[in-house]
Amino acid sequence: MDHRDEQNRKPADGEPADGGPDEDRLFSEANAWFFRLQSDDLSPAERVAFAEWLARSPAHARAWSELRTLLHDLKEPARAAYAETRIAAPRRPAAAVGVRRFAAAMAVMLLVGGFGVWRGPTLYQNAVADQVTSTGQRRTLPLPDGSTAEMNGDTALALDFQNGARRVRILRGEAWFHVTRDPDHPFVVDGGAGAARVLGTQFSVRREDDRTTVTVGEGLVEVAAHPNADNHAPWPGSVRLRPGESAEAGPHGLTDPRAADPAVAFAWRQGQIVFRQQSLASVITALNRQWPGRVVLLNDEAAERVVSGVFALDRPDAVFDALERGLGVRATRITPYLTLLR
Repeated sequence: MDHRDEQNRKPADGEPADGGPDEDRLFSEANAWFFRLQSDDLSPAERVAFAEWLARSPAHARAWSELRTLLHDLKEPARAAYAETRIAAPRRPAAAVGVRRFAAAMAVMLLVGGFGVWRGPTLYQNAVADQVTSTGQRRTLPLPDGSTAEMNGDTALALDFQNGARRVRILRGEAWFHVTRDPDHPFVVDGGAGAARVLGTQFSVRREDDRTTVTVGEGLVEVAAHPNADNHAPWPGSVRLRPGESAEAGPHGLTDPRAADPAVAFAWRQGQIVFRQQSLASVITALNRQWPGRVVLLNDEAAERVVSGVFALDRPDAVFDALERGLGVRATRITPYLTLLR
């Protein structure tokens, strides 16, 4: 084909012109699909949807190929990546598109790489768990003794109700328990660093890294750090929590009871998340437990800015709008699974 013919060639149906907004959009969609395809809870319907997306037009296939090539290149040493961005910047306006794509793909690569670090324990936890929720999913689980467990997002539970036992292990995440009273069979929730024992009451247990937090909504709950395995034996050093109290077990032992606000601690059960004078860094950590994908803060100086508010978990855009108005940060959604705050 003559060079002039190539220049004058019109894009095929569904194929955007090179460097246009549609091409950027397809590249972002490819980013989102790449991220989603790494997920443990990818459904067969989503696999079919991806295949349909890929076959929709040559432009879709090209965007996917470009992303895969770029991600492969990103595995090279960091100096190569840095050199590529330095070279690309001054050449021509179209290079800005490549820089944006490179930055987006780099962010995705860092996130996927980061997920690889912690996915090992997650896969193990899922393998030994009896019940699992994905990020952003909540589930009410009836237990064999008539009690119920409400599972927060990204939670894994192992159940032991054999031979009269009433024991739940939280491998990760958080759950609220409404326990049926049975004086002869204590109900024990083991959160790793600590455990809670009750006869019949309502409370939550959250396991986060090497810490276990117990918060009581109703009744009395006994909490201990590394308790005796015998459900009926005394737990040395344990504390008793009343409604509106919490305690935390960690590497340094068990804290004393302290006041807890149920409106904050249990808001997730109503599909809400509440922040009261919390740092932006801790807010982002909480959001990443509730939503698929990641929110990444690029401005370290903003990490300690204080956030207060009540937000619906199913409306992330409203949260970002409030953060932009209240703190002056700017939210950039790279893909549906990656949002940058700066």
